[in-house]
Amino acid sequence: MSLRTRIQLSITFLLVILLLIANTTIYLMFKNASIKSEQELLQSTASHIIEELNKGGNSTNEEVLHTFLISDGVIRLVNRKGDSDLNLTRENSYKKIQTSFRNDQFEGVLTYNGSKFILVSTPIIHDNGSIVNLQIIQNADGMFSNLEDLKGVLVFTSFLVIGILCIAGWVLGGVITRPIHRFISTMKTIEEEESYQQIEITKSKRDELNQLGMTFNSMMRKLEDSYLKQEQFVSDASHELKTPLTVISGYVSLLKRWGSTRPEVLEEAINSIESESARMKFMTEQLLQLASAEKLGEFAKERMDIVPIVGSTIERLSRTYKNEIIWTTEPKQIVAEIHEQSFVQLLVILLDNANKYSNDVIQVKLREQEGCVELSITDKGIGIPGEAQPYIFDRMYRVDKNRSRKSGGTGLGLFIAKRISERHGGSISLISKEGHGTTFIVSLPISEVQ
Repeated sequence: MSLRTRIQLSITFLLVILLLIANTTIYLMFKNASIKSEQELLQSTASHIIEELNKGGNSTNEEVLHTFLISDGVIRLVNRKGDSDLNLTRENSYKKIQTSFRNDQFEGVLTYNGSKFILVSTPIIHDNGSIVNLQIIQNADGMFSNLEDLKGVLVFTSFLVIGILCIAGWVLGGVITRPIHRFISTMKTIEEEESYQQIEITKSKRDELNQLGMTFNSMMRKLEDSYLKQEQFVSDASHELKTPLTVISGYVSLLKRWGSTRPEVLEEAINSIESESARMKFMTEQLLQLASAEKLGEFAKERMDIVPIVGSTIERLSRTYKNEIIWTTEPKQIVAEIHEQSFVQLLVILLDNANKYSNDVIQVKLREQEGCVELSITDKGIGIPGEAQPYIFDRMYRVDKNRSRKSGGTGLGLFIAKRISERHGGSISLISKEGHGTTFIVSLPISEVQ
């Protein structure tokens, strides 16, 4: 069953139930009010009769009752045996209406020969001193005929309104589901054409369907951006791997031709193959680190003191680095919620970057700053040009490809560092001036720190 049909049936069913309840209530209230009104009129007549009987005088009960005789009904006195001692009416057939005696006053509706009658009964004292019921019965066919007319009108209007509701539900269902059909059509186009088409949004509306459309468009933009970055990444990675493979292939061919007869060619080929193989290994490690950074969200973070982690990492790297590393921390203990291996990977990337492009001391500072944990790594190296700084954290971006190739750079390190920072709920930024060095700053938010 389609959503439009479900909306139509749901709206129609709900409103039909409400309509039936309303019409039934109206009918019952009008019917009860009409019967009550007739009974009150007859009760008023009975009160007047009792008042006249209580006055005494020479008039008999029959004479008094004749005075109040109604045109289409009967006035009678019923004794304890249920027999009618006095039965006055202009329609003789009404005398056969069943009688009954009760000690209290009562009202009711009875049926005789297919006709409806309103009845009121009041105990009074007969001429002979016995207690009898004064009963006034009036034909109510006219009133019940009006009630039947009202019932017919309500039934007719109910069917009419139900029909209108069905049409309105169908139209309303179409209005509600029209944007959904646009979503479906757009999604089918995306599937068939493998495109990233977006849904046209009416900015004047701010309902849930409009929000769904805007969310869908935002998702499409992110998917398209991710796809383009992936294509660029594959292209850059292929290019980076193609160069060393070409060099290795060329030297292998050279070795086949001259390796056995020319020792200098053999040595050159072996050195070049070793260098390019090392570069390929480094590239592969960088790609694996990137994959690890992308999956960081799947790892559980733990609260731990990061001061000894930074200290042990610096101590380990200092043994192999050409530059001295000096570091300070304020305070001596800083607890943050981190994934230890990824945090160490971030630190190694930044320190390795500082050691690679500098020939002087590397300074590391760890401190609490405005409710955040701030890790800064400063070198006095070649710096980064201003025009390159906005792109320095992009995947595969390198300031100088020739210089990066000589130093073994791939353009992945800082991108991985940014991803790790973001997965920890933090951020990374830089301050750099060409020829005067660079400072990278990693900040963890206060929500991640205790």
